[in-house]
Amino acid sequence: MHLPIRTTLQLALVLPFLLFIATGCPKDIPPPDNAIDDVKLLRSAIETRTASFETARFKKVVLDYYGNGDRVKVKQLVLVAQPSYLRVQTRVPASDEILNLLVSDGETFAMHKRDSNEFFTGPANEDNIGKLLPVDLSARDVSRVMLGGAPWDRFDRSKSEHKMSWDRAKGMYRYHVARAKGGVLSMWIRHTDFAVTEVEEKNGSGDVIYSYTTDDWKRHGNRSLPEFRRFVWPERDLDFSMDVGETQIDIDLPDILFELEPPAGSRIIQL
Repeated sequence: MHLPIRTTLQLALVLPFLLFIATGCPKDIPPPDNAIDDVKLLRSAIETRTASFETARFKKVVLDYYGNGDRVKVKQLVLVAQPSYLRVQTRVPASDEILNLLVSDGETFAMHKRDSNEFFTGPANEDNIGKLLPVDLSARDVSRVMLGGAPWDRFDRSKSEHKMSWDRAKGMYRYHVARAKGGVLSMWIRHTDFAVTEVEEKNGSGDVIYSYTTDDWKRHGNRSLPEFRRFVWPERDLDFSMDVGETQIDIDLPDILFELEPPAGSRIIQL
């Protein structure tokens, strides 16, 4: 069946406009009527949400790692407990053998690398954790990020004023702070549950030097957590993702799981 010429012409004129709306027209999402407009209140809301999780076990985690032209895929088990406990078990591919184990109470950490029988310990800051777990975050921030929270240690190392705004393109809060070396560190927070969905750091030239993004958020009662996380760290040519197969929250995790003594005969390295 052939359409009338007039109808065909109308479609020819309207379709490009509809496609522009669907693909090229920027969003303009106004803030909700009850939006927070105070930076301290926003921070408090983010922290309150994170603190609502007592513990979390992230099972069947697949870490897909790209760096220096190489690709490595390993399995992990990640445990988090309040206030800032962290345990990360990394397994050999296609095996249940533990390759390395990292634990932290948020202040100090310990890690044993089984292949070299080396035992690392020291402050759980981002420099030390980054040498072993390439997320460029302190152990406390790893725990917070796994719970959909904010990497406060990273934000608080800047002495500049913390600020916020409403990002109309994303329909989220933008919390940001100026970097000491120029540029800005930003994160985006949902209004509905104050979950942090994205972090981005730019240098003074406007180049992205670090980013963390989330996807595939799943509900756990009245709360939600992402099952996919991606970290990009261009300076170290790192791009890796964490894909969580199963998440369990508010389960019993004894303190002993977050303790680690040097195995017999291991070489102890203080960082």
